[in-house]
Amino acid sequence: MAIRRAVLLIADIGGYTNYMHWNRSHLAHAQQTVAGLLEAVIDAGKGLKLAKLEGDAAFFWEPEGNAKVLVCDRLSLMRQAFFARRERFKRDIFCECASCEQLDQLSLKFVVHQGEVAEQKVKRHAELAGVDVILVHRMLKNSVPVVEYVLMTDPVEACLDEPMRELCKPLIHNFEGIGETSTHYIDLATSDVPPALPKRGRFGRLAASAKFGLSSLPFKLGFKKPAEGFRNLDRGTDEITSAT
Repeated sequence: MAIRRAVLLIADIGGYTNYMHWNRSHLAHAQQTVAGLLEAVIDAGKGLKLAKLEGDAAFFWEPEGNAKVLVCDRLSLMRQAFFARRERFKRDIFCECASCEQLDQLSLKFVVHQGEVAEQKVKRHAELAGVDVILVHRMLKNSVPVVEYVLMTDPVEACLDEPMRELCKPLIHNFEGIGETSTHYIDLATSDVPPALPKRGRFGRLAASAKFGLSSLPFKLGFKKPAEGFRNLDRGTDEITSAT
């Protein structure tokens, strides 16, 4: 088992609990849109290692990574990709169900930590373990007073340039099993403007909407269970992180 220093990042879709509605059609569409948004975020994080996909969140890591580059550059690319995909869904999907009409309620937040991880290989799969892995998951349950943010620990904040550090606001947390932890957050709500999208013709929008509808059919017909594995839908964050 190799122990390595790494930057740990979780990109988490916020607002999806209220976004879910308890009937088969709405849950199917909600799963499709959340999956598409996560796919866009993962693609934008190219170069980072995807440790695990956790329903509504993606857990990345970068061995010996540069926390400054990640916070200043890659997170911005992930946010832009998220907003672009969300806007594309809004334009292309001809659906008036409660889930599709409330796409704007979905947002993106990040937690970042730098520490030591143990990489364990089980058959063909690699799992990360260690106190720092638990900590970055505990950071998802926080008291940050804004919806869209990046929450980071002291080692990450210390890597930032002075102009970026001036945007950080200190916040002390007492994480379960970890104890008192000094953190810092940046409010992302007004930092980026969603990128403009090229216009798509009516035929292209119809094709995209039809594809979306077909991909939802297995969930509507009951062959697959909608939203299976989505965190916080019927269990708390602690259950996920305690198993990490």
